[in-house]
Amino acid sequence: MRQVLETKGCSLAVGELPQGCRQCIEGRKLVLFVSGVCDQDCFYCTISHGRWQVDKGFANERQINSDADILEETKTSGAMGAGITGGDPTQRLERVVHYIKVLKENFGKDFHLHMYTHGIGFTKEKLKMVYDAGLDEIRFHLNKNAVLDALAIRKENKRKWKVGMEVPCIPGMQKYLCGLVDFLEQAGADFINLNEMEFSERNDKRMMEQHGLRQAEGSLTAVEGSYETGQKVLEYARVHAKKLTVHFCTAGLKMNAQLKNRLINRAQNIRKPFEKITEDGFLLKGIIFGQPLGKIAEQLKNLKISEKEFSVEQKKNRVEISAELAKKLSKKLKFKIALVQEYPSAEPWDFEVEPLNYKPDVAKAI
Repeated sequence: MRQVLETKGCSLAVGELPQGCRQCIEGRKLVLFVSGVCDQDCFYCTISHGRWQVDKGFANERQINSDADILEETKTSGAMGAGITGGDPTQRLERVVHYIKVLKENFGKDFHLHMYTHGIGFTKEKLKMVYDAGLDEIRFHLNKNAVLDALAIRKENKRKWKVGMEVPCIPGMQKYLCGLVDFLEQAGADFINLNEMEFSERNDKRMMEQHGLRQAEGSLTAVEGSYETGQKVLEYARVHAKKLTVHFCTAGLKMNAQLKNRLINRAQNIRKPFEKITEDGFLLKGIIFGQPLGKIAEQLKNLKISEKEFSVEQKKNRVEISAELAKKLSKKLKFKIALVQEYPSAEPWDFEVEPLNYKPDVAKAI
């Protein structure tokens, strides 16, 4: 008898996880957002206002202006694969095919690529385009016919791409979801990924007011009842699915494993010698404010502090040092000094600032 097991990312699964999920949990997947354009408007879509129907691409948080942006972000983040998403990527299919080829050519055939799509209007001819380009795994959101076409392509060709579905775990919809498990099992698909439903800045009002959904107790984003529905589907799959993998991807996994590990991997590749990486993947350091910055650097040198122990950041309008040194200097220098936890993205920002020798300007912060 199959079992429901907990993964390293604290999600739940029956069967072996798809490679796309395994890499995602480890933070080794580049999030390749092709475009915000989509011809559907699902009420549970978590895409932000800033990206919805906006025809811009992003590699993690880095905006894509050229192939070089994708390649640089892939290297910097230590990615071993990429998850192609949107919007719906098939709305910009030529772009998708190009990106697949660029990534395979630069990082090799083992660089794992999976793609999400609703599959509506995704004909067998179009599917063959991404298959031939080198896509390793495809996840359909809505269209059963597209699943069957993708499986037919696998049967007709030598290379074995993985085929499955990825759908939201809507509270109370276990009968429908169990039906998808049966369909995929009988069709010979590889997996179904059930996402715990989450609120976002764009969907929260719609989900609450039009669909009566509520926030789960103890969670900032999860929808009440989604977790319990996922458990019921997993129990059904444990008994009725002989080969199909059923993975319940929790809201906690996304924040506490996927994002955190991706940040840690990126931080390790970009950290300055004096910066420390927190358990959440942020860069911990000290900062000194004041003008001119050259005067701060001069005082640090006068204190016999090596140039390797600090960095003059003109764009950020500050000098950066280690957290330990910042604590010591806050009692000696008249400049404003603080501790900072910096989000290590392509466009870094201060997640948390702790003043050491001055009071924060509350009015300005508000």
